Amino acid sequence: MTHLGTRVSALADGQLSAAETDQAMSHVAGCPECAAELAAARAAHRALAAAMDVPVAPGLTARLVALGAADRTDSAPGPTRADHRRAAPRSAARLTDDSIPLPGSHGPGMPPGCLDGTLGRRRGVPGRVLGAAALGVGVVAAGLFSLGEQPTVTPETHRAAALTLLAQAPSGPGSTGGVVPVSSGAGGQQPGSLDAVDSVDGVLAWMREHGWTCPVGLPEGYQVTDLRVEEDGARELELDLRGSRGTVVLTQQHGLLDAAALAGTRVVEVEGREVHVLSTSPWHGVWQSGDTVISVVAEVPEADVNLLIAAHPDRTYDSGVPARISRGWRTVAGAWNP
Repeated sequence: MTHLGTRVSALADGQLSAAETDQAMSHVAGCPECAAELAAARAAHRALAAAMDVPVAPGLTARLVALGAADRTDSAPGPTRADHRRAAPRSAARLTDDSIPLPGSHGPGMPPGCLDGTLGRRRGVPGRVLGAAALGVGVVAAGLFSLGEQPTVTPETHRAAALTLLAQAPSGPGSTGGVVPVSSGAGGQQPGSLDAVDSVDGVLAWMREHGWTCPVGLPEGYQVTDLRVEEDGARELELDLRGSRGTVVLTQQHGLLDAAALAGTRVVEVEGREVHVLSTSPWHGVWQSGDTVISVVAEVPEADVNLLIAAHPDRTYDSGVPARISRGWRTVAGAWNP
């Protein structure tokens, strides 16, 4: 078979038929040139999927601070009814005999304005200050709403992709030097030395602190052999597990699961979670947990897989305005404090 040529793009996009895909993947397995082209096409596809995120403008904070520093000079209040009464001449009080009262004959009077609440000057908030504040809040909310939009995640459905993940997973902690959270991107997360995350509890705590969906625990008998965060293209976490019964590769990606691409796949329910089963040999399933798409590829008994799935939070994707603003704020906070 000659090189794939233009069919590399169709293979990366999943546009080939099952027979053509099997033939192409068999060729890729033995052709380094086509394998490199396929990897580049997939990386470009992931980069386009991640291009929906809107970067925070560096001058946004400065402009918002400038809006709050608007001129607060109040306009002079108009004359009140008490002022009119004070300006009007006081007519002399008439006695019953129409005589003019002597000086000092007036009884003690009440200060003007004491009954209508105008004893002191009222200082209102200028309308332009309120308008500027409302505009600033609107700009911030719109920016956070835009940042909170999540990309659509389309999982690899071909059996060859699952086999590749299992083949690349380390067989034990000694094969990679331990649990090593790494990043291939310049802006990746660096949790520190190996000893900081060399236990299961340390790995789960690190995932929780960095915004990933963390299970409450791992099935008994399994240990973490590797932990990676890939920053090239779509940001993805990979957690490799190894036990006496086999290997498990768990991946996570922030976004919304592309249900249309999974039409026709078998759906099973695991303690309330709807899991799309893409393959049974090896077992490959994917589901939505909150704002994260989780995929599990395993060569272990299905009972162990179900325990791992049930350990993850049972949450649905929230596409409402408050949820999008909240996700946008987490994006901004993560940019300020990576």
